[in-house]
Amino acid sequence: MPRRNPLWLRLPGSSSPTSSSTTEELRLAALSPYNNPNDETSSIPDSLEHSPAKTSDDGSEISRANFSSPTSSPSRSPNKKVSWSLFDQVSLSGEEFLLPRRFEAIELIPGTSTRSTYAACTATDLLESENVTIRKISLQDPATARMEYRNIILCRLLPHPNILKISEAYEVDSTLYTVSEQMDGRLSDIVEERLTHFVVAKITHQVLAAVAMMHQNGIAHGDLTLNTIYVNTDAELRLSSYGKSDDSSEHLNERYRDDLLSIGAIVSRFLMNEEEMFKFSKSRNHKDIDWRVVLQGSSDSGLLDFNARSLLFQLLEGRQTACDLLRHPYFKSFRAPQHQTVERKHTVVGQKTSDEVLDKLREELQRFNPFNMSEIML
Repeated sequence: MPRRNPLWLRLPGSSSPTSSSTTEELRLAALSPYNNPNDETSSIPDSLEHSPAKTSDDGSEISRANFSSPTSSPSRSPNKKVSWSLFDQVSLSGEEFLLPRRFEAIELIPGTSTRSTYAACTATDLLESENVTIRKISLQDPATARMEYRNIILCRLLPHPNILKISEAYEVDSTLYTVSEQMDGRLSDIVEERLTHFVVAKITHQVLAAVAMMHQNGIAHGDLTLNTIYVNTDAELRLSSYGKSDDSSEHLNERYRDDLLSIGAIVSRFLMNEEEMFKFSKSRNHKDIDWRVVLQGSSDSGLLDFNARSLLFQLLEGRQTACDLLRHPYFKSFRAPQHQTVERKHTVVGQKTSDEVLDKLREELQRFNPFNMSEIML
């Protein structure tokens, strides 16, 4: 017997018992696919078509069209195929997405390719009334599967307000879908802005807070750049993931120093005039920077502030830990957060085989969606 959509069982006019709450009925009806007035292919379900005509108090018949298409229902995207399943297949600029019905796709995020193993789109969460970002990643590559499993398990074990949280996750045909909050942009989008020291300090403090938590748990990030850190217009910041570093304990202190050096490179880009001080393009590595020129400071840079120059020097020197730097005078307006810690054995995934990683990843996905995706009827 085919699996039926649970939403269908609660729609007004269906044969199954409905909730007594009119508000709940209208909300669920608004999510049904036959409410799109612009969709000529949509039709009224049989249970509504053959149901007795409803009458008003004066005995006149109420139009079924008005009943099945409430004026308060949102119009659905014309590129969304009508389906009674739990999921809908959506095409965005040639890229196919399989999305739960609670999400309304908006557009494909620029820069993602239909030939790539990675694609992302923006969407609206109809339940929470907020915009989200939905990413789909192919799990055919063992290294990619390992990295995604590492990120998901660390999101659960070590949640942090400055690291992007995964709110939903599921797998379809060896493709992983993750849902996270939508951010306004990346640090690379505002690198040319002349920011005040307060804003630079706020950004740096948030990056250090996230990295300090990871370092305390024996985790090196290894991928801190202007493009892997998201930011909102209120300078609230999120690291895109828990990084790409492996889980080995070899040279761990050196990898910690590399993280701090990367943060130093990011901070210097905001404090100084690139054209006057660096003479290098955005794509070049931070190791190409002449740090002696950076630390001298000039009237064209933001390093005339003593605390800013002191912080940058300590980031580049690498003798202080991320936790120590959170107490630097440059961050006197901010409070150092408390960090959660877990046993290192729970965060190490590098010793597992590719098949073990996939099995563990699917176990983690069960925490988001306890149903079997192979049973979903499209």
